[in-house]
Amino acid sequence: TVELNADRNVTLEITGLDLPPAGEGESPFEHPRPAIIICPGGGFEFLSPREADPVAVAFQRFGFATFILRYSIREHAEFPHPAVDVLHAIRWVRAHADELGVDPAQVAVMGFSAGGHVAALAGTQYANPAVLAAERAEVDAALLEHSPRPDAIVPAYALFNFDWIDDAPADAVDTIADVHPAMPPAFVWTTGEDVVVPPSQSLRFVNALAERGVPFEYHHFTRGVHGLSTADRLANADRASLPENAHAWVELCANWLRATLDG
Repeated sequence: TVELNADRNVTLEITGLDLPPAGEGESPFEHPRPAIIICPGGGFEFLSPREADPVAVAFQRFGFATFILRYSIREHAEFPHPAVDVLHAIRWVRAHADELGVDPAQVAVMGFSAGGHVAALAGTQYANPAVLAAERAEVDAALLEHSPRPDAIVPAYALFNFDWIDDAPADAVDTIADVHPAMPPAFVWTTGEDVVVPPSQSLRFVNALAERGVPFEYHHFTRGVHGLSTADRLANADRASLPENAHAWVELCANWLRATLDG
């Protein structure tokens, strides 16, 4: 686990691999792999375990290198901290791509619920002057040489803006309004039975992507509550039942990421 910001308890966990320490050995992988930085949800109050390791395991099976970003929450969650955290993580993965066995041109950010907002921040705020200025104040200069732009984003049942929340923070960012043509492609999915984050949030985001010519794939599963993660037993052992179709998003997303990142 790499400490990105001690004051805010921000870390990046390298999952599923026993690699030599940075700079002390070569990657055991013959070919570089695409990478996914995973941002669990939790309403910026906690980080959901069901949206961390189970997601990493699911995508490792498809040949992805996976990382879990524990970004700023609670009193540290104000903008631009989460944006700085995720861009810092992207730069760190690219800077250490050789020893991690990662292709630095194939780095995606995936997030769930509040973590989906962080993924959307990565896709929309990577050139925001205020975010970059905040980064310069806390990120090593050597890392700043690496691009913070993700190559793809995967927001899952995400909150993209806060205009539907009565007590939304004054500094909240509207990632729907901030969609722009140069941002990376997106894979977006949600469920029709989500009563925590309205499914219309995802619809509004993909509509903005379509209007601005950003490539995307979108899946709306009729059944499924909020917080399904991989929508299988690995992530949902405590649920009495699971929707029949929602688990399909994992393979759909893996195939989309491969095609998008290889392109």
